[in-house]
Amino acid sequence: MDAGSIMALARGLHLAATVSLLGTAGFMAWILPAAPVIPDRLRRRLTRLWWISGLVALLAGAAWFMLQSAAIAGAGDLSDLLDALPVVAAHTRYGNVVMLRLALLVLATVSPVVVVWGGRWWRGSLYFTMVLTAGALSLQGLIGHAGATGGAIGDGLVASESLHLVAAGIWLGALLPLWLSLLVLAPGQAVPVCERFSPIGLGCVVVLTGSGFAQASQLIGGLPALFGTAYGHVALVKIGLFLVALVLAAVNRLWLTDRLASGAGNARRDLVMSIGVETLVGLAIVGAAAFMASNPPAAHSTPVWPFSWQFSLVSVNEDAGFRAEVIISLVALGGAVALMAGALLWRRFRLLTLGLLVAVGVLRGPSLMLLTVEAYPTSFQTSPTDFSAASIARGQVLFGQNCVACHGPEGEGNGPASVGLRIKPADLTAPHIWEHTDGEMFWWLTNGIDDPEGGLAMAGFGDVLPADDRWALIDFIRAHNAGLAMQQDSGFDVPVRAPTFPVTCVGVEGSRMADLRGHVVHVVAGEAVDVQVPPVAGLSTITLALRDTAAPAFGSCAAATQAAWVAYAVLTGVRPEALSGAEFLVDPNGWLRAVRRPGTAGAWHTGQGLIAAIRAICVSPIKQSIGGQHEHHH
Repeated sequence: MDAGSIMALARGLHLAATVSLLGTAGFMAWILPAAPVIPDRLRRRLTRLWWISGLVALLAGAAWFMLQSAAIAGAGDLSDLLDALPVVAAHTRYGNVVMLRLALLVLATVSPVVVVWGGRWWRGSLYFTMVLTAGALSLQGLIGHAGATGGAIGDGLVASESLHLVAAGIWLGALLPLWLSLLVLAPGQAVPVCERFSPIGLGCVVVLTGSGFAQASQLIGGLPALFGTAYGHVALVKIGLFLVALVLAAVNRLWLTDRLASGAGNARRDLVMSIGVETLVGLAIVGAAAFMASNPPAAHSTPVWPFSWQFSLVSVNEDAGFRAEVIISLVALGGAVALMAGALLWRRFRLLTLGLLVAVGVLRGPSLMLLTVEAYPTSFQTSPTDFSAASIARGQVLFGQNCVACHGPEGEGNGPASVGLRIKPADLTAPHIWEHTDGEMFWWLTNGIDDPEGGLAMAGFGDVLPADDRWALIDFIRAHNAGLAMQQDSGFDVPVRAPTFPVTCVGVEGSRMADLRGHVVHVVAGEAVDVQVPPVAGLSTITLALRDTAAPAFGSCAAATQAAWVAYAVLTGVRPEALSGAEFLVDPNGWLRAVRRPGTAGAWHTGQGLIAAIRAICVSPIKQSIGGQHEHHH
């Protein structure tokens, strides 16, 4: 077992014991008082569980802190570790938070000294312990993925994770005390305890579901990351365990507790066994959460799609016949499910409706495949290049070396090697390029495209070009396609990112084009004309010269690489030597929104013309989506 797994286990044990400590205190304060009589033997067992949970939480937390400190400091031996511990504890956010948490747990663990007074519990001290332990759990968000996320999103993640852990502690942490109580209490005493536990557990489940969804939307992001990353796989395990725990909780309350109240034989044994299993499932849930916290969030990982298909509405949107077929199938399946639900509710015709549901599924289910299209392991991957100018320029060179023979110099599919081919090379200047994701194009460049009649319609470059070069080809193909379309329409038919590249600025903070987000950027190919543009809609405008011929004026920037000129020439659809005089507007979200080609009448050299163009893009912004630059699909 590697050091990372050992650290995750220590973290998981620490969280599980802390959850148990909170749940034990909450059980004694809120749930157990429902019992008419509380035997002293049960009091002693629960107090002992309190001590054990607190002690394990402290020891496991200390072990986790030492392992994490060794990793932070790169300690190679015990001496290095001992030197690192006080430094990490005093001078890192992680160390500060963990020290505070351990201090809270120490106070919570020794609380039984004052909680048990004359053989009776003092409820005020129980609440005090719950506050301490809940506070210790709430600190988790500050040293996890939530704490590493800045701004309002990070604050929301910290709050949702705090609620998530406290709710887990009150519900899952109370399962073991409930199990111990059932072993001691008589059936008549145990029933009101179980009934008191149910509404509290239900409230915790609601909080867990809502806070878990809030975290998943930011840390996972979507189905590709859920099914295609290690973080997502552990999240699926956690979701599955959570559903199992819900089923067990429902069985315990709706069936086994009623059997216990009615005096049915073996009811107590069955309930004890079921709650014991639910407790183990709860422990596994906490363990899964610890391993998730020890891995990079799925939203920051590259997904590998595990299925050969993916959901898509393209077919039903383009073909009315397909759309009608899918609607009929959905209505038929929905009706069959509704009939099945009614039969289960009224306990009549269950076998008949089950047969109907199976028949409809067999007859109409296959038509739902019209809602899918072929997918590849890389289908949901996006280019890691950030659409950089260097990548576009590199892709232009690679295209000439590897693609022109088949696709032609302009990418129209008319290269000399295309003569005599049964399947003509794709026209890379057509709009359909934008209907394919980066990941799909990367898969085809890597593995080739199969000929339906056997062989390859296009050979793959996986063994010829490294991955970075294949991504660069994709960037150039998109930029070239956009440039040709812009020649015809004087605008971009699809949203196109402004290429990123290093810049030199005077009076403006930023070293890369991406640092200028939040401003309108007036990109000028050639000598910049000094036009004073006042803020429009509260947004300032920064002039950026593509060629660093002289030091930028105060409040403006210049490209610090020749690749920027090449990339913008591709995006304009002209040769580099003909780009001089072109102007572009980039909106505050980094999208190319307006273009003035070289020699175009009415260039933005007058203040009013430029201000009008800036106002036009500010009133209709393009929002950045989660999935990256290119999310189109065919």
